[in-house]
Parts: sequence; structure tokens; C-alpha cells
Amino acid sequence: MGGHQSRTRKLTVENDDPTSVIKVSDDVVQRIKNSQEAKPAVPEPVPQSTPQQPPLVNQPLFLYEPNVTSLQLRQANVAELKKNDHYWENRLKNQQANHKAINDILESEYQKAMAEMDVKDKPKTQKNELPPCQDAKNAVLKCYKEHSNEPMNCSKLVQAFQQCVDAKRASLIASRG
Repeated sequence: MGGHQSRTRKLTVENDDPTSVIKVSDDVVQRIKNSQEAKPAVPEPVPQSTPQQPPLVNQPLFLYEPNVTSLQLRQANVAELKKNDHYWENRLKNQQANHKAINDILESEYQKAMAEMDVKDKPKTQKNELPPCQDAKNAVLKCYKEHSNEPMNCSKLVQAFQQCVDAKRASLIASRG
């Protein structure tokens, strides 16, 4: 532990004082004086060690380092991109199937609601009336046509359509009750 002298430490002090004076405590001054007085050039004893082996200059050293070419890197990247594309295509197909299923359910529920309504109490002018929320339905269909590869862009329109259908259904149920 105490066999070697400690290394020299460097200290950088930024002085913002306009008088350019750095205040140092008496202990620090004393340590600096003692370290300068105790520095007479004494060579450090070199510890005796076992005879060293000669350096391996002429002996070849073979290490196997696998080479990765840019072609291999490009092929790996292309394979990863294809895998990613396949994943997102499947996810898109699943989303489209889910939207179609929801649309079919909404349409069938609408048809059931229309069948349950008492046709006798309706005036004849309502028979020729279009199903509710046609504007929202047309907006959703238009959005799906415009964004056939990105159906998630139409999610807000689908939600608005669902809310419209739910509101119409609730008003029909309330009017029957």
C-alpha cells in the first residue's frame, strides 16, 4: 500500500474575482511546501522479477475474426425489412378483417332494429327514408378507398360512424319505450 508515492494531482480553479486572488488555506500551503521539500530525486527501486519471455515478434499470431462483407450486411437488412413488411401486411389484413366484421355487425343490428320496429305506426313517408348516418358511412367508404393501404387513417371516421349509429339506435329504443 505505501510502497509507491501517490500520483500528482492537478487542480484547475476558475477565478471570477476581479482582484485575481485565489485564497488558499494554511493547511494547503503547508502540504505544498512539505511535498516540494520531500522531493529530492531518489530513484525508485526496480523490483526484481522473474525472467521475462522474449517478445513474440517473429511468431505469427492467428486469430479467427469473422469477416462480414457489405453484401452480407445488405442481405441481412433486406431480410429484416422483408420480415417487417410481412408482419405489417398481416397486421393490416387483420385490421381490415376486423373493420369488415364490425361493419357487418352494425349493418345486421341495424336491420334487426328496423325489423323490430312497428311498421304500422310509421307514416308511409318513412318507408322511403334512407338508413341513418349515410353521410358518415359514405365518408368512411371514401376514406377507405383513398387510403386503401392505410386504413388506420380512417379510424376517427369509423368511430364517428359508430357513434352516429349508436345514437340513432338509442333514440329508436327510447321512442319505442
